[in-house]
Amino acid sequence: MRKIALLSGLLTGCSVQYGQFAVPTEIQFADKVFEMASDNRLDEMRQILYLPQGSAKNPDNWQQGFLIFLDRNAQGRTLTERQTLRQQSFAKQPHTQANVHLAGNELRSQVLYPPTARFHNYQLEVTRGREFACGFGQMQFADKRSDFAKNRQQPTVYLRILEELAQRLAQLPWLMECRK
Repeated sequence: MRKIALLSGLLTGCSVQYGQFAVPTEIQFADKVFEMASDNRLDEMRQILYLPQGSAKNPDNWQQGFLIFLDRNAQGRTLTERQTLRQQSFAKQPHTQANVHLAGNELRSQVLYPPTARFHNYQLEVTRGREFACGFGQMQFADKRSDFAKNRQQPTVYLRILEELAQRLAQLPWLMECRK
């Protein structure tokens, strides 16, 4: 009887959702300190943009940014489903080079966006995401390379940089946690 009560208590404890994510006010990455510049919420989702310390902190005009994306995951999407959605999205974007894959219990990506008529720079983007007790959390670093876009360097240069950034991001501890 005691074992049943203990098991019942453990199962009840496992099903309780934490209230919400807690995030830092600043982040250290790529030899820089990034400070919170914007915090946007839409229904179950939240996107926080961090910009380099000492920069203008303009969410509409930046060169390097660290983003945290949070989703309470009310739809119950799995990492595999998220991977498929992203792969489908990138497949519709001509000339975008994307590597989206699962690594253990993480969804990771490395994306190279080419210059467009609207945005005259390459954008390098690396992400890591995983499930938490309070939903899905993702860390993302983005770097716009306008100085290189003018030279139209070969994308292989950027792919090497993406790999280096992905390795650095993989070593970064998770910056968000669930709080009650």
